[in-house]
Amino acid sequence: MHPPSDPTESNRAAPSARRLRAFFQAALASALPIALWRVPFSNGSHGIVDFSGTAEPAPIDFRAGEPGFVFSPFVNEDNHTALHVRADLQLTPDGLRTLRHLWNGQRGRFERFTTTYQALLMDEQPGATAWYAATGQPASHCSSQAEYRDLVREAIEFISNSGLDKVVVSRMAETALPRDFDPVATFQRLCDRYPAAFVSLVAVPGVGTWIGASPELLLADDGASLSTMALAGTQARPADRPLTGVAWTQKEVEEQALVSDYVRDFFQRAGVANVEETGPRTVAAGNIVHLQTTFRVELPHDSRMTLANRVLHELHPTSAVCGMPKDKALTFILGNERYDRSFYSGFLGPVHLDWQSHLYVNLRCMQIGERVAALYVGGGVTADSDPDAEWRETELKAETLLAVLRTETRVSPTQTVYSKAA
Repeated sequence: MHPPSDPTESNRAAPSARRLRAFFQAALASALPIALWRVPFSNGSHGIVDFSGTAEPAPIDFRAGEPGFVFSPFVNEDNHTALHVRADLQLTPDGLRTLRHLWNGQRGRFERFTTTYQALLMDEQPGATAWYAATGQPASHCSSQAEYRDLVREAIEFISNSGLDKVVVSRMAETALPRDFDPVATFQRLCDRYPAAFVSLVAVPGVGTWIGASPELLLADDGASLSTMALAGTQARPADRPLTGVAWTQKEVEEQALVSDYVRDFFQRAGVANVEETGPRTVAAGNIVHLQTTFRVELPHDSRMTLANRVLHELHPTSAVCGMPKDKALTFILGNERYDRSFYSGFLGPVHLDWQSHLYVNLRCMQIGERVAALYVGGGVTADSDPDAEWRETELKAETLLAVLRTETRVSPTQTVYSKAA
């Protein structure tokens, strides 16, 4: 089964912005899960829609080769809580294409979706903006500056008493959505503003809508090699000198070295040799900079898929979002952060599409509610950390998303929020 002809295939003047918006809104009109994304330094955005009508939790096994989009929470219990958005229909820079045979009710959803998509694509005056809001979730706690500084002090004390090297503590903050908020327009502004980031927009009925621009790669497979990275250290991007002139403190250098050592140890435990390592080097992520080391190894297909599974099961949650040793750090986080991270600091991205996979740690992200956006930010704490400096670091990270949102508090009457599946 093939989708109806996409007018953009013959009319290149039709902007990609219109295609993305039509694709997203057609999915929501049919209460279907959808994911949009843009890989760093690429020219085009992609999307998939799942005609099953729901994104089910499913074990992740790279050896199965199932195409889709993975959306995992911070705690992926026994590899059974990550959501899998099936790739039934894909939007590419060249138009639409189906990726699997559709059965029974899925055919009806396909026909309704493509009819709606075509109508929206041709509409010169698009209608109401829409997104899914989460259902059945308890209200999360927003930390004040004093509360977060206290949490950092608790983490420092825990490190001193336990011998822990590092623990990452985070917080949630809320900001009012602008009256003209549009999730797809926000996605596109993030793409324009942060070319080096993995930009994503994921909307699942009953789960909600998440938008982010992450700098941290967890796993990439390009059909010949597997890559990952160690990312640590944060400071404001200097306006008066190039990245090569950024000066790092001893604390930041040591923190990044700890993360890199952890990744090296992983490859050694996995029995993988000939790992190509690059860095550490300074990289920009919007208004801030980090220290980054990349790791790449070429392996045959079956060996790469086995190693990919080990990356997800052993490196996640990464030391950049959890700490070292991981088990002790995770225990502290779950017992002391006083809120549920949900999908923040989990991982997400397309798998087995166009013979490639790209999974990123879900950083610099926000969950979109009915009238507010919940922003999630955190930082790595060591024995030498300063609570006030850690608070300022989270404020810098929050600016990644706040920069693309306005501060108006009224909600436009043209907005539509779906709180549950139709």
